[in-house]
Amino acid sequence: MTRWKSFSVRTRREAVDAITQFFVAHGSLGTAYDEQLLGAAGDPADPIPPPPEVTRMTAYFPHDTDLHALKQAFLDFLPVLSESFGPGPEAFSDAAEITDSGWAEKWKEHFHARKVGRKIVVKPSWETVEAGEGEVVLTVDPGQAFGTGTHETTRMCLRMIEDVFDLSPPPREVLDVGTGTGILGIAAARLCASRVLAVDTDPVAVGVAAKNAGENGVADVFRAETTPLSAIPGTFDLVIGNLIAEILIDMAPDLLRRTAPGGHLILSGILTEKSGWVVEEFAKNGASRVSEAVDGQWTALLLRRGR
Repeated sequence: MTRWKSFSVRTRREAVDAITQFFVAHGSLGTAYDEQLLGAAGDPADPIPPPPEVTRMTAYFPHDTDLHALKQAFLDFLPVLSESFGPGPEAFSDAAEITDSGWAEKWKEHFHARKVGRKIVVKPSWETVEAGEGEVVLTVDPGQAFGTGTHETTRMCLRMIEDVFDLSPPPREVLDVGTGTGILGIAAARLCASRVLAVDTDPVAVGVAAKNAGENGVADVFRAETTPLSAIPGTFDLVIGNLIAEILIDMAPDLLRRTAPGGHLILSGILTEKSGWVVEEFAKNGASRVSEAVDGQWTALLLRRGR
């Protein structure tokens, strides 16, 4: 019988990404939160119901995790959330020990294959999906890294990646910053990029991304590493950053330096009310807005660096 510990918090929907990253950094084996966006057959609900203002989020940890220390770390993290998102409902809810042989597999019941864009279908490794005409099927398991294609920010990035690869000529070299599971860089590789460099500060994410690249048959063109952005040599035709507005703005000069003249940037993880701020800051560094997408409370931007 396997033993685990759970740690639950209350949070607004837009802070889920940040709290997920907090839990991963503290050793989480997986997270779940309450949200119903799927129909009975596992397809996106139509119409999609509005997201709840407050959701319960639960993270699972090894049995030897010190829950008292974890709770204190979470309470210390609350001011960071308030600084990024404003005052909100974030609070510790409860924690528990779990003795169960199957919880670690049960979340898989809610992660099914789904078509994300015009071409891209995302599926977990335990499902078999035959690609339809013109479709690209990505196999992605989250492991201990963020990104399965279900979140609004990731979906918008994938759709913009499709758009950029429809251009003539399409991008050949791609940089994926903050790669998580590697899903965005892997999508670029499957759409025929000749080289993808995926970077993340979390070595666990780098391992997950590399494993997922192998699962998708793109290990020969996809490389994941922890190299800091400022230390990466050369430029790329497409640079992708699914982060948050504040981090994107801090990175703007380096992101533009890594973008080839005339190349594109896809930026996401941006709360809609902050999108104008991001566009303005990147314009100062020589990028212009090509298009934007909005999904719920989030905005993604497609920018182009001047020649």
